[in-house]
Amino acid sequence: METSKHSFTGLDLPEVDLKVNGTLRPMIETKWLESGPFDGLVFAAGMFPAILADETSEDQFDELMVVNARSALIAITTMARLTVADSRQCSVVVISSTAAARARTGTTAYAASKAALEAIVRGVALENCSRGFRVNAVAPGFVDGSSPLNAVPRDYVAALSTASPHGRVAIPQDITPAIMWLLSAESHWVTGQTLVVDGGTSLGSQNAPNWLK
Repeated sequence: METSKHSFTGLDLPEVDLKVNGTLRPMIETKWLESGPFDGLVFAAGMFPAILADETSEDQFDELMVVNARSALIAITTMARLTVADSRQCSVVVISSTAAARARTGTTAYAASKAALEAIVRGVALENCSRGFRVNAVAPGFVDGSSPLNAVPRDYVAALSTASPHGRVAIPQDITPAIMWLLSAESHWVTGQTLVVDGGTSLGSQNAPNWLK
């Protein structure tokens, strides 16, 4: 969350269980009262299990949709209600993924949750664009964040780096400028969009087979 003085609050809140109904909205409202009001929100919660589609259980799918999509809907709409009631301008940025538009083995359920997230962004943006409230998504490719929650084998990271047009995968600092731009007044005419920030990875691979000699 960003205040008008460019300070941040509410970062990394492991005590908030997004799978439990009724926990996220009160937390945002409490932060608003204690440290706000806020000019923006970055919602970056998510989970990324690697699992084949035909091995995905109903419970696993439901959990992905709750954490990756439903929680974002709650966060976005809570901020919309608070900022509109306070007659403020506000920009929300949620973190999606290029997986939402690109099939990859083992990511079917995850991709579905991110596609749902982007649909939420478009819908809420449309309903609130005349009220001074904006919401957009940033869609990175793979980001090497070394998260203990979504641990990724290092040999997989190395393989992705080899296939990348830049010869490396992204790090969080590659994605931050796009987020900050969408939060800022410079992007005031942008809402309901998904900005792909993947270093060109979604364009394809320079190492893919071709017919050139």
